[in-house]
Amino acid sequence: MRAVTAVTLALTLACSAIPAVAQQKPATDTKKPATDTMRDADSKLGTRSVTGTVKKTTENGFVVVGREAGQREAGQKDREWAFVFDEATRVNADGKARTAKELREGEPVTVTYTNRDGKIVAQSVKVNPK
Repeated sequence: MRAVTAVTLALTLACSAIPAVAQQKPATDTKKPATDTMRDADSKLGTRSVTGTVKKTTENGFVVVGREAGQREAGQKDREWAFVFDEATRVNADGKARTAKELREGEPVTVTYTNRDGKIVAQSVKVNPK
């Protein structure tokens, strides 16, 4: 009789666990490459900003060495940010408007940007006093 009770109890426990396991979502390997994940996360966050120094300028954009707003306290190191210009990019230096192509290497800037079509697009650039 004890054996029957033990088997019945074991079957009852096993059967009660099956629905819980069946309801769990299967683990799938849907990892995206790090760049895609970062791009998707950034595009969902909207407008962001970076403060740093202009390292290089090109026809279509510029490179800033700096940190994202709010990251200075976190002890993160500066990194390079490659921005592209679009027709709406605005540059403000000492309250005066400049064209994006007038940016100079070494200027301290704060760049407000968004991610669009896999590119970091500068919306506005404020040249900070040295």
